[in-house]
Amino acid sequence: MIDTNELTLTPEDYDKAFTEVSFLLDMFVETIVTFVGKSTPSLAVAAGRKMANNMPIHLTDSSTADALNEFIRVFRIQQMEIDAHLEGKEAVITINHCPIRSVCLKRGMEMDGQACQMFHYYIAGILAELTGSPARPKTVETGEQCTFNMMFSMVR
Repeated sequence: MIDTNELTLTPEDYDKAFTEVSFLLDMFVETIVTFVGKSTPSLAVAAGRKMANNMPIHLTDSSTADALNEFIRVFRIQQMEIDAHLEGKEAVITINHCPIRSVCLKRGMEMDGQACQMFHYYIAGILAELTGSPARPKTVETGEQCTFNMMFSMVR
């Protein structure tokens, strides 16, 4: 039997884990930007496309509305406070208490900087794969509530 202590974790243990994850995400983003440069958005989109294939989603119709609803459903399962709606060819996505924002604050990273942009392009990759249509994010607002639009090239 494996002796584990998951049931005896303290708030201090969670704070330490958050500090470590924040550090690792900061280093990950900096490394990607350094080595990939201007192709960083493409890398984030590719990662999102790969993730979409691993998500518990099965769409018989890859309509933008259905894909967006399933994406929101899965992210809410992960306890993310996220909402979205369609406005013409764009999806308006709002995240309350964004975990990337928390990391940015912890590490002194720029709001709407590289980490935020990579996350938005990552989501663009997920939605592009689910809809079968290229998607491009545009940040509207960052802060306690983050809002960005996702523009689809070929909305059905």
